[in-house]
Amino acid sequence: MALEEKNVAWTSRYVDLFKFDQLRPEYLKISPDGVVPVLVHNGHAIHESEIINEYIDAAFPGPGLVPSDPLQAARMREFVKTCNDGFDAIVKLTMVKYILPKLRNRWGDDVLREQVARRPSRFLRDIHSRAIRGEISEAELAESLADIKRLLDRLETTLNPGPWIVNQFSLADISLAPFMFRLAALGQDQFWSADERPRVNAWYAAISSRPSFKVAVSWPDEGGGGYEEVGLTSQSLKE
Repeated sequence: MALEEKNVAWTSRYVDLFKFDQLRPEYLKISPDGVVPVLVHNGHAIHESEIINEYIDAAFPGPGLVPSDPLQAARMREFVKTCNDGFDAIVKLTMVKYILPKLRNRWGDDVLREQVARRPSRFLRDIHSRAIRGEISEAELAESLADIKRLLDRLETTLNPGPWIVNQFSLADISLAPFMFRLAALGQDQFWSADERPRVNAWYAAISSRPSFKVAVSWPDEGGGGYEEVGLTSQSLKE
């Protein structure tokens, strides 16, 4: 999204998480933690989405994605941190509802345990291991949903008056977009209905209509199957 908003030409290098491409030696050379995405520019690898986005805004001409006002820039970064702090809740839902079912369509649990043991990231190694062992309980998932609801409540308050998280379209909106798209794909889009959280509902409608969002979410799942493979659909995906 950030690259598209800045009108920067870019080339995708698909990393198939369901074939463990992220653990191949050649990928670990540019991403030592074995995670996506990575931006490679002028031969240098940039890691972590929020850092990549800030780099894109600083390195390329085009519309500014960080407010020029220092206070608004601080508010933007505060909300990006809030999104990252909510990462744990999203990861658990994603792992149990999407990633693990897709992996089990391709591999047995012996292979999955072997591959999980290779993960450099302790956080992801632990989450994946617990999921394979069936240790992420419904109660824990319910707690994750409660955390997500609190984030959405904060977003509803922050979006007054709107339409964007700070006084302009910014990296705060871009950082939040993939979390919200994932929630929609997981069937959680009812959490920002026009009745329950109208400002969030309007924000999602606005951001999902941007050309940059459409490019990002329509990028092909080269491994096949998409969300529909494991019975996940949403109105945003159907559109």
